[in-house]
Amino acid sequence: MKIETLCEITQEIRDIISESIASTSDYGELVTVRPRDITRKIDLVAENALDEALRAREISARIISEELGDRTVGRDPEVLLVFDPVDGSTNATCGIPFFCTSLALSEKTRGASFNDVTMAAITEISNNTYSAVRGGGAFINGREITGRMGGGVRPKPIVSIYSYGVKRIPDGVVELGREVVQRTLGSIALEICFVAEKRIDGVIDTRGHISSYDIMASQLILREAGGEITDLDGRPLNRDAGATSIELIATRDDRLHKRIVKLLK
Repeated sequence: MKIETLCEITQEIRDIISESIASTSDYGELVTVRPRDITRKIDLVAENALDEALRAREISARIISEELGDRTVGRDPEVLLVFDPVDGSTNATCGIPFFCTSLALSEKTRGASFNDVTMAAITEISNNTYSAVRGGGAFINGREITGRMGGGVRPKPIVSIYSYGVKRIPDGVVELGREVVQRTLGSIALEICFVAEKRIDGVIDTRGHISSYDIMASQLILREAGGEITDLDGRPLNRDAGATSIELIATRDDRLHKRIVKLLK
């Protein structure tokens, strides 16, 4: 599969999501409630859209996804696709236009990890598409990601911090709050892409609620843009495609990364 095809598929799914939101009033209705996540009707619309997009192109794939788990489209899978149909579904149901469809590809259909991802595509609801090919750089709408967005030097780094919904916030997060401007935008895949672009300076998640499908595409985009993503101890993050309970630090600035690791320790 070519990266252009992967991008086309995420764009098609985005269009179907947008149409569903515009034409139905119950797209946010809960279908399944799990201990750490929920499934809404809009998620299932996107899941079905992926299956149809693959069938239309006669592509056979093993899919690991947030909502429908592990399944196969076609008879003999050529690739593994790790899929988050709507990353930021709460934003979607609140009418906040900050969510995306995320798709990572590996030629390794069994036992794949982050390091085995060779292509990634993420399309946000506003129709910007981020993409990356391993060893070939990271792109937004076909343009290579370089430089700093927004211009100028920031007085403080802007960091998205996910530490809510758990019993304890690490002391280091509180201390870090004195050194950075905090943002939590509600779609961690998109926020990692924003780090790749340098729209923001970092993303931290200390909750242990992230799964591979949330970040498997965005981590490749960040790495290809020259950034790094690690666990809270600063060790390279290389989890398998079905991993859960992930904690992370993502940055493009090595000094900021080291400072965050030091505070969280």
